[in-house]
Amino acid sequence: MSILDFKKKIMKKIISQLMKCQAFTNSINNKNMSKTNTFLPLTLVLIAMLSLSSCVHDDDYKIPSVEITEPNITANTTINIVKDMYAGSLVDFDEASNGGELIMEGYVVSNDEAGNFYKVLIIQDAPENPTAAIQLDVDVTSLYSKYKPGRKVYVKLNGLGMDEMNGVLHIGSINGSSIERISSVNYEDYIIRSSEVATLVPKVITPSQYNDSYINMLVQIDDMQLRSEELGKPYANAADTYTVNRYLKNCVDDSQTILRNSGFASFKGQEFPQGRGSIVAVFSKYNSDYQLFIRDTDDVMFDNDRCDPLFEETFSAAVDNTNLDLPGWINFATAGTVTWSEQVYSGNGYAEFNPYNSKDVSNIGWLITPGIDLDAQDGEILTFQTEHAYPDSGHDPLAVLISTDFDGTTAGISTATWTPLTFDVSYKVDYGTWFNFTNSGEIDLSSYTGTAYIAFRYTGSDTANQNMTLHVDNVKVYVP
Repeated sequence: MSILDFKKKIMKKIISQLMKCQAFTNSINNKNMSKTNTFLPLTLVLIAMLSLSSCVHDDDYKIPSVEITEPNITANTTINIVKDMYAGSLVDFDEASNGGELIMEGYVVSNDEAGNFYKVLIIQDAPENPTAAIQLDVDVTSLYSKYKPGRKVYVKLNGLGMDEMNGVLHIGSINGSSIERISSVNYEDYIIRSSEVATLVPKVITPSQYNDSYINMLVQIDDMQLRSEELGKPYANAADTYTVNRYLKNCVDDSQTILRNSGFASFKGQEFPQGRGSIVAVFSKYNSDYQLFIRDTDDVMFDNDRCDPLFEETFSAAVDNTNLDLPGWINFATAGTVTWSEQVYSGNGYAEFNPYNSKDVSNIGWLITPGIDLDAQDGEILTFQTEHAYPDSGHDPLAVLISTDFDGTTAGISTATWTPLTFDVSYKVDYGTWFNFTNSGEIDLSSYTGTAYIAFRYTGSDTANQNMTLHVDNVKVYVP
């Protein structure tokens, strides 16, 4: 719609409203017309303007949306080709173009309306099944008003540059040897809107597939939930503007993914959904850590029941180099002086048995879980992790056992029936690699009923040089 057409529409509305407002016509009739001839035109206009706000109860006269004419531009390069230009140092597109013009195209996937993105525009090369994506740094807020998700854009690269920051490629203006945001004065000269607005289809990936090729793409990850330690917390801190990490757990492989939420986001004070489901987000990276950024809370679809295990111990509460003393656990030596200890390395807690230098002829140390109810559900699975160091040839110290008649006391250890379970252990899987956690594999507990106890029993002898160090971590019983 042209400006002239818009003005005509407004004047028609004014005339219509003057005819509708009886109060206005009455007031005119009651006036001494001889005294108002001079001011009547001005009065009519003023009252007409007031009538638009006081008598109109619809929004028919809102400024119409701007129609975009498709620009006469053709892309001559791709996001993939542009990214491949980066060889470890700043790229000047004027130099890279060899005197020609470089234009790429893409579809907007970011949205700063809710405040979780700030002065960035992220585009990918296709609305569905993209192969590459990249970030444009722009010194403008409310970019969504011109570049909404799905909008196709052309990016004129001449006059701009590209560099990597914290593992992510950025395109912006060149300032010496670095990149800065494209100026608010002329950003529209570089980022030109197409009339096309496509429907975005997130690329479905799993945590095991995370890699740099997905950076800045709109992705969907299924079977995710907020880790249990953070239940009840909001997206970020309502009382401040700090960006907050929330950790999402995958129900398939138990991995964790960082979700970054801005302290300026409008949803920061909302409680994070407590269920399980899918999340749509822009995939990103900070140094070596992959992370996600949602556009708003509609991207979090956690409507299903959680996949919390029946029992789980990550030893996150471990106190380094202390006797293991966790609620419900039994830590007892039936031979020797050594018991299981709590250890922490690089922030990770675990249980350790290390009889080295104990001078004990025999070492038998039991670490027994609290009771686990196996009657409330079917198909239970046990998993855990082990790692070792300083192994001794022929020494197989670890047995993992289950009992359903154990009475939960140290005295009852010797009288209970303990059935050995079959599992993978680090020193058998990779004898020569030390301090590398190995998964036990899935151990089927579905044939057991009642209250079960899982025991980790170390058997060795310091004097016989059977004293390898053994670690246990991430003990879990769950139903897939």
